[in-house]
Amino acid sequence: MPVIHIVRRFGRVGGMESYVWHLVHGLVDQNIQVAVVCEQVCESPEASIRIVQVEASSVRPRWKSMMTFRALVDQKIRDIFCGQTVLVHSHERSVCHQVTTFHGPPIEPPRGLGWLSRFNKRFIAWRQMELNELLGPTVQMILPVSSQVQEQLINRYPEIKGKKMLLAWPGVSQASRSSSLFIRKPSTCVNFLFVGKEWKRKGFDIAVDVVDEFQRSYGTASLTVFGVDQTDLPRSTRALEWISFQGWSSSIPWSDFDVLLHPARKEPFGMVVAEARSHGIPVAMSSQVGVADLKFSATEILDVSAPVADWCEAIAELIQNNVREPEIKWSWGDLVVQHVEMIYPQLKGITL
Repeated sequence: MPVIHIVRRFGRVGGMESYVWHLVHGLVDQNIQVAVVCEQVCESPEASIRIVQVEASSVRPRWKSMMTFRALVDQKIRDIFCGQTVLVHSHERSVCHQVTTFHGPPIEPPRGLGWLSRFNKRFIAWRQMELNELLGPTVQMILPVSSQVQEQLINRYPEIKGKKMLLAWPGVSQASRSSSLFIRKPSTCVNFLFVGKEWKRKGFDIAVDVVDEFQRSYGTASLTVFGVDQTDLPRSTRALEWISFQGWSSSIPWSDFDVLLHPARKEPFGMVVAEARSHGIPVAMSSQVGVADLKFSATEILDVSAPVADWCEAIAELIQNNVREPEIKWSWGDLVVQHVEMIYPQLKGITL
């Protein structure tokens, strides 16, 4: 029975997209027939993965574009797989799937609108698409990427308790296990790392305040930033000499850094934390990061509103031990096995 995955962009261009890429390639390695229905192919996949593209929607705003995408996907699947029994696995706000992986928090009413949000077209549309994704007549199972997301979904939609649910965390590459234990060379400067494009949600301003205070209390420090668009930041922040902006990069020189800072205000999972730990890098993160499910060592978890002095004290304790051992709690291979052995066997395909 073919497994059809739905994602708008197929390629490692974001957290959700990387999740889909690693999962479907792992399924192919397990001799499972896989098709991917998407708008855009961002890199060349394994040849045995069947790619089905739909026309890219030029409709704006984004919620209208998503409505167009899901309608095109539904029709394309019915046309191409007509008469076949398939299992449809969605990562988007689709309408014809049997299982959905929920990668982010549920939609929230616009700030300040309160009860008026019921008249907001954008909110109404996203909420209805979200309801279809979670409670549509063909949906058999929901896969939140963390217990934090699962709790948010249950609070928002209590009726999903009647659906099968299973946590399906993102992984890291198993190859990282080959990284040897290493000791960072002594330095008079503590090098902090921040990664993330959505800088407000991921707490970049908090990270800046923490590093600034750390320099005053503990000595010289620097902050290297990947993913943030400098033009979105206040000039006062861009002008700080101890911050280095590296833009987007497909790889990070992990061994150059002493601590990953991830003081996110809302982070469904936080793949960068798992990646940092797979390279042995200590982490200071907020309690709003879903990866806390995996209970990593060499990790300090603080309330996002904790005083910067508390963050600095926790970080100082983290870096006292210079020896770093790569730590992997959950790999992409584990995710694939979970789908093959625990998830897909519980589901019934649909004949189109």
